[in-house]
Amino acid sequence: MSSMWPDYVESTCRQNFSFFSTTDYLRNAYHCTALVSVTLSLFTFYAILRVTPPRMKNMKTPLLIAHAWSTNLDLVMTVCTAPMLFFPSASGNPLGILGSLGVPVKWQAYWGQVSIALMGICFLMLYENRQSQIPTIKFKIKSMRIRQVYFGLNYFMAFAAVLPFYLEESDQMELRKFVLKRIPCPAIEFFDTKTYVLLKGGELVPFLSVTICLSLVILQTLFFLLHTLFHLIFITDSNISSEVKTLQRRLLVYVSIQISIPLIALSGPVLYSLYADRNNYYNQAYNNNAMLLMATHGILSTICTLLIYQPYRNLIKHIISGKREDENRRASMATSSYLSDRRRSTNVRAIAAAEISN
Repeated sequence: MSSMWPDYVESTCRQNFSFFSTTDYLRNAYHCTALVSVTLSLFTFYAILRVTPPRMKNMKTPLLIAHAWSTNLDLVMTVCTAPMLFFPSASGNPLGILGSLGVPVKWQAYWGQVSIALMGICFLMLYENRQSQIPTIKFKIKSMRIRQVYFGLNYFMAFAAVLPFYLEESDQMELRKFVLKRIPCPAIEFFDTKTYVLLKGGELVPFLSVTICLSLVILQTLFFLLHTLFHLIFITDSNISSEVKTLQRRLLVYVSIQISIPLIALSGPVLYSLYADRNNYYNQAYNNNAMLLMATHGILSTICTLLIYQPYRNLIKHIISGKREDENRRASMATSSYLSDRRRSTNVRAIAAAEISN
């Protein structure tokens, strides 16, 4: 560690810390996670662009946008920032590329918080897309321009909600005193000069901004979800076939699964941080593993997307059984060639017969 904060004091209290409390463990685990998640993300982009069928064309753009922001959060968590957080305090040490490049830690934290908010807006977008495809629903966004303005305002809220707090300058030495009262013996990385303390605890402005932003996203998401469920379950229309309704219900279930499983990976560490804050509990090994759980959201998200939707499942099956796909392609080409030869032969005989008759 190149430089330390002036409040660093040598102590034997850290001797019982395990390997899971160290930066070596966390950094290597982040890198391994990134290797898997980035590979899966690139393949998922290819699958969405390549094999999304016409019946899912209205979902293609929302799926691409949601996957793009999911990949962004993935890269923030595992490559760009790779945070080592010190719950129950709101402080952390960046282990990623941006920290090595000298990007201010508070702006890395800002982008990480915005990235999580953008994931919430992606969930909202997927449910709005399902609601807009239900024929019996009259109260929905029909104009593309209105939809762009609507989601543009939501994106603006995600970027602007916490920005005033990050624009304020803070006295890091004073904030560190509050943290050290709660965590008398933090991991040695806490004394690295890259470590940044966001809050001392109890600040009203960031609490209100986050609460309002989160509440608005949740309320909008619940509206589109419940409105869609109501029309799919209780509203009937003789002009809509049961097959169409069944397909709409199935797609809504797929979207809900696609959202809920990665959401567990995101909400788990948040719930743990609330527990640690309430009970004033500090365990750096638990902190590191909580952040790794959040970092796996991208892997879970891509796996859900690839396995839930049938066209993407079929693509995986064809790739795994490449020989069978080649045989099917050759059989199809042979059949086409045979039919083409038959048609050509029939045409030749017809022309010859016509010439003889003339």
